Amino acid sequence: MLVEGEGADRLTLGDRNLLYRSMTTAARRWGIELPPARLLCSNAVPLSRGLGSSSAAIVAGLLIAARVGRQERPLDELLHLASEIEGHPDNVAPALLGGLQVCALADGKVAHVRVPLARPITVALFVPDVPMPTREARGVIPRRIDLHDAVYNISRACLLVAALATGDFAAIRVGTQDMLHQPPRMRLFPTMPVLFHAALEAGALGVYLSGAGSTVAAFVGGDGWPVANAMAEAAARDDVTGRPLVTAVRDLGATIADEQKFFADSD
Repeated sequence: MLVEGEGADRLTLGDRNLLYRSMTTAARRWGIELPPARLLCSNAVPLSRGLGSSSAAIVAGLLIAARVGRQERPLDELLHLASEIEGHPDNVAPALLGGLQVCALADGKVAHVRVPLARPITVALFVPDVPMPTREARGVIPRRIDLHDAVYNISRACLLVAALATGDFAAIRVGTQDMLHQPPRMRLFPTMPVLFHAALEAGALGVYLSGAGSTVAAFVGGDGWPVANAMAEAAARDDVTGRPLVTAVRDLGATIADEQKFFADSD
């Protein structure tokens, strides 16, 4: 196995590699005998930054196992197994299915609905050089929450989905507000409010901590680079190094780009 791109200097290459473990887990589950193969992982997703790199690896591993085994597995079965490996469906659902996905675990299954975006939206990112390990980020979240804070977050989550689905983007700023995980995680990343302010001043529709962090993401109605660069400049003034990035919602889910070459290489 060879890893290039993001995490090339820190990802394990043996049977502890997440992509490899996902492949072998799927192969055992589906009765597939994996042939000897060379794996080249070209990673574009920064690690330990709240951007779902583990979900991307898991979904890739499952698709590879299914193709090597010449099996067409139902999407819901792939989603269930990916969620089982990851521990939740939050990131594997959009990684596998594409688009904006709302999902929940219910009775051992993943309930999910694609939310149609009323109009295109851009996501501006500032990715700090310093990671925020998920275990540490989860450790600062209080075990019990106030009823007021729970209602605050539920109402805003509903508002955000409605804003994206209807095109009423003026409501996104309120819809991205949070009382449950961002305030305690500011203790780990004190520059977070500085980046929030910079993004909003530069024209962001709403801004939030991506996943468990440390990436800060902002919804933008047009060109995302002015917002991403504004966050980078604010971070530099606060002596925080990192890089701006811009991305968008991709409707197409996970696919094998060159299936003919894939089969030729795996025979």
